[in-house]
Amino acid sequence: MKNEFIHLHLHTSYSLDSGIIKIDKLIDYAKTNKISSLAITDHSNISNAIKFYQKCIEKKIKPIIGCEIPITTNYNHSYFPNIVLLCKNIDGYNNLIKLITEAHTNKQANQKPSTTINKICELNQGLIMLTGGRNGLLGRNLLTEKIDIIKKDIQLISEFYKDRLYCEIERTSRLNEDIYNNHIINIADDLNLPIVASNDVLFMNSEDFETNETKVCINRKIKLDDRNKQTEFSDQQYFKSNTDMDKLFSDIPDAIENASHITRKCNLHIDTSNYYLPSFVSPKDMNNNEYFSKLAMEGLKTILDIKKIKNRENYIDRLQKEINVIQEMKFTDYFLIVQEFISWSKKNSIPVGPGRGSGAGSLVAYALGITTIDPVKYDLLFERFLNIERKSLPDFDIDFCMLNRQKVIDHIIEVYGESKVSQIITFNSLSARRVIRDVGRVQDLAYTFVDRIAKQIPALPVGITIDEALAENKDLQKEYTSNKDIKHLIDTSKKLEGLPANAGKHAAGIVITPDKINRFLPLYRIEESDELVTQLDKDDIEKLGLVKFDILGLRTLTVINKTVKAIKNKSDHVDFHIDKIDFNDKKVFNLFQNKQTTGVFQSESYGIRRYMGRMKPDCFNDIVALVALYRPGPLGTNMVDDFISNKHGKEIQYEHDLLQTILSSTYGLILYQEQVMEISRSLAGYTLGEADLLRRAMGKKKKKEMETHRIKFLNGAKKKGISSNVAHSIFSKMEKFAGYGFNKSHSVAYAYLAYQTAYLKTYFPAEFLAACLSSNMDNTDKIINLVHACSEINIKVKQPDINESNFDFTTVNDNNILFGLGAIKGVGATAVAHIIEERNKNGSFLNIFDFCERISSNIVNTGTLESLIYSGSFDEFNANRNLLINLIDKAISFGQNKQDIQASGQKELFSNNSKEIVNSNVISINQAKKDTNLSSSDRLKLFSSEKKVIGFYLTGHPIQEFSDEIDEMSVKNIKHYYEKINSNEIDSNTEEHSTITGVITNIRRQRSGKDKFMYILMVDDSTSRLQIVVYDDVYEKYKSMIHEDHILFFTGTITLDDFDNQLSFKATRIFDIETARLKYSKKIELLLESNALNNDLLKKIVHILEPYKHGSCPLSIKYISEGHLLTMKELDNDWHVTPSTSLINNLRDLLGKENILVKYQ
Repeated sequence: MKNEFIHLHLHTSYSLDSGIIKIDKLIDYAKTNKISSLAITDHSNISNAIKFYQKCIEKKIKPIIGCEIPITTNYNHSYFPNIVLLCKNIDGYNNLIKLITEAHTNKQANQKPSTTINKICELNQGLIMLTGGRNGLLGRNLLTEKIDIIKKDIQLISEFYKDRLYCEIERTSRLNEDIYNNHIINIADDLNLPIVASNDVLFMNSEDFETNETKVCINRKIKLDDRNKQTEFSDQQYFKSNTDMDKLFSDIPDAIENASHITRKCNLHIDTSNYYLPSFVSPKDMNNNEYFSKLAMEGLKTILDIKKIKNRENYIDRLQKEINVIQEMKFTDYFLIVQEFISWSKKNSIPVGPGRGSGAGSLVAYALGITTIDPVKYDLLFERFLNIERKSLPDFDIDFCMLNRQKVIDHIIEVYGESKVSQIITFNSLSARRVIRDVGRVQDLAYTFVDRIAKQIPALPVGITIDEALAENKDLQKEYTSNKDIKHLIDTSKKLEGLPANAGKHAAGIVITPDKINRFLPLYRIEESDELVTQLDKDDIEKLGLVKFDILGLRTLTVINKTVKAIKNKSDHVDFHIDKIDFNDKKVFNLFQNKQTTGVFQSESYGIRRYMGRMKPDCFNDIVALVALYRPGPLGTNMVDDFISNKHGKEIQYEHDLLQTILSSTYGLILYQEQVMEISRSLAGYTLGEADLLRRAMGKKKKKEMETHRIKFLNGAKKKGISSNVAHSIFSKMEKFAGYGFNKSHSVAYAYLAYQTAYLKTYFPAEFLAACLSSNMDNTDKIINLVHACSEINIKVKQPDINESNFDFTTVNDNNILFGLGAIKGVGATAVAHIIEERNKNGSFLNIFDFCERISSNIVNTGTLESLIYSGSFDEFNANRNLLINLIDKAISFGQNKQDIQASGQKELFSNNSKEIVNSNVISINQAKKDTNLSSSDRLKLFSSEKKVIGFYLTGHPIQEFSDEIDEMSVKNIKHYYEKINSNEIDSNTEEHSTITGVITNIRRQRSGKDKFMYILMVDDSTSRLQIVVYDDVYEKYKSMIHEDHILFFTGTITLDDFDNQLSFKATRIFDIETARLKYSKKIELLLESNALNNDLLKKIVHILEPYKHGSCPLSIKYISEGHLLTMKELDNDWHVTPSTSLINNLRDLLGKENILVKYQ
């Protein structure tokens, strides 16, 4: 029987530079075509190895794992030749891991990771080596006429590899291939080495060559045209059949036969059945189990004493049971490791979260200080976390203050050694939009053309594919079928979509191994950051039985920490401790009931605030329930409404008395997974371990398991004397609600943080909101919401001040917060630190010239100065911002000159100090007044500039220019409608026709259905913000006026959105202030002071009015004399005017804004 040819040199898509093969498609192809073995040899990594191995085993295909590795030589420094190493067995796999890890560990900047001949010889056991084909040791090197040197290297390698070294030969129609192939055959003959055929496979079919070239260009950031003459790859590097390869090497049949020999030699088994936990080193006088038990018992007794808990026996019994389970499952070291780095964090003032996930249900975790949640008090179950009947690794996800998270990781590395700890890799993939943009760029298509196509792929839902977008969008389909450029762009993009684009670092995950990490998995050096991470992702790490730790950064902990520090700076609160607050404080529950929860953890959205208003939480358990209820599952049912109704007096019918004890805290509803477990234990005699398996089966809706459990539940209930009908009914309800059931341990832990933040906002609002603002500087939307939250409780956020502001937002007093310099766009942390250092050292800055004299222009440049000026940071210098902008060059030149003179040690001929400069003719005092006398258009430009650097309007708002007119129109502000929501006057069943006005601050386009789009406008009227939905037909009518920073009026319907419980405004008509005046104004009144009334002024008024005569709006002039308002004259029809914006602005600039009244009633 003829031997099967197996491709032994094959790149999947995880060869990031080239190679587009997806392992699922490769394995499916092999299964369909009855191929018995597959090999992968990605370049410098085996990131795909475990997925490939397990999927091959699942499909009964023999997996061969290998790697193409660059190798350094003494005779060629222009490029590194590649070799291919294949794992013969587990020894080879372990050696391959070591070789790859060392290659990445020792990688030099701007070079590829590579190994050496000495190293591959040293670690040869269990490996088979191929010389690498065209780009290998025996490849292009042979054209350099250094054949004798190369032969010596091959001889050295063969002494170690013996019958495991093969001269690789390829016939892929690439440049000079025939020449060096002849050399290879001769060398193999001279050295008595076997030859093996390969095809350096990069894609499955020859027509995929261009797609692979596109990937190469994307990664190298070049265009396809740049590679027109490339000889690196060819269209022959596809997954050729046995027949194709036999024909290609018909003159060297041994080369084909040897591929089969190698395949038979490779028999790798990777054990995924064991756990490899890191070891903890306990004190010398006791083993880990003894130390663990001692720490837990001592910790619990301390807690019982401090909290004066009476039922001590219950706690101690439960603790002992948990200790027994943990020790039996051999997870003692895991708990001790987590306890150690959390204890270290707390000792080093790094805030740690109260817990997260099911781990908060462990009393051992509470006793060890891993969590701060009492699981007995809140009826939390250890078995939800660890279950002797469900063998799985424990998994504590631990929250740390965002600013100090890296310190914790550094500590773990220090304790366990850099060789045993690593952060985990993650791969960013080519998403639908991204791949279209990337492919369009390398195809050299016009940016606007590609951008238009990319934007037809909706941003939501996340993960939408090109095919799904095509199915939804008829316009895109039409263009796809009629435009060959678009078809080519999309077809190429579809082939690359979903492939890994580049490697990055997982946001939270680290792995700790019991021995050197390269005994278990290889490391990878990320090019951009130069960091070492694991080559396997978190899922594959767990498959190997290694334990990962999620060291998460939680912003809320940073907020709490900043707030507490600010509180302790107050003389009357130096002993304040956040963990000692009262969790039954009526004032805190009033905050929730009044829905003033902006900044409060997990309680900020309009939707959850509405439910708070209806629920009226008055105990901690209500907050716990709210965390669990406000999720898509329960919101899609009537659970939230039922919960609220039951809480407020609706009669609850319990089907059995035992249910009342379990469900009373949730008013008769099955809300938590732990309740499902308790019901099955109390009513059907399940152990908690069995109950956990039932909970999992219900959550995953496993029908067969569910039927088995139903029978078991009914039999158990029968033994407890519960009728079959009642038991059936209860089980069915459990089954229904288990799909929505939430992990109570997680709810309690997050409710704990919600309550803590609510407490801080209740009693220390300025400090809390300043901390929230400081911790969200990178999120303008969040900052805007927080500024509104400040105004709700009469706290003013003051503009930045160059002489007072720090990097963070800071409290001035209980009613004022000072804007942080760090939140100004275009300034940066380095510049702020430099400014503050100089200010602290030499006092306040006197003016812009003094500032530039004392600050380095290398750190604070022109752009930084502009940002500081537009933000209002220099307003205290009593000069208007436009003037300061015009003085930047002079001020920098002045400052640089001063610094140069000082550096040279020379004395100035004239003192020429900054005060004199300011008071000189360069800046007259009259010029230097603040912005009060600016024209309306200049003020609007000023507001726009401020918004660009602050992110929103702080010192003034464009709408204020028209506030009197808007009041005259009886247009309600946006805040009015939010107040109606809060009082439940607007709900999802009511629609209100209304008109609102505001400034457009953001515009985005979103798909609203098949072939339909809508535009979401964010509109701000200074009282609040509102999203306005403009559908395509309306948008087409008014698109010429829809631009950011424009003030517009919107007429339409306002209602409450069922989906997210937020206000929804659908616009049917849009118009600007000019249109509003033309259509609705009744009269324009000019008010004049009698003492200012003269012919000259009247001439100026007439000059302004002249171009706007013969309009439709009456005009009257009134004057104030001795405190009385008198009508000077009602002008005749000739002086009826067109009330345009330019007319109103010109009159206001002449007479003052307050003296021009546009009447609408």
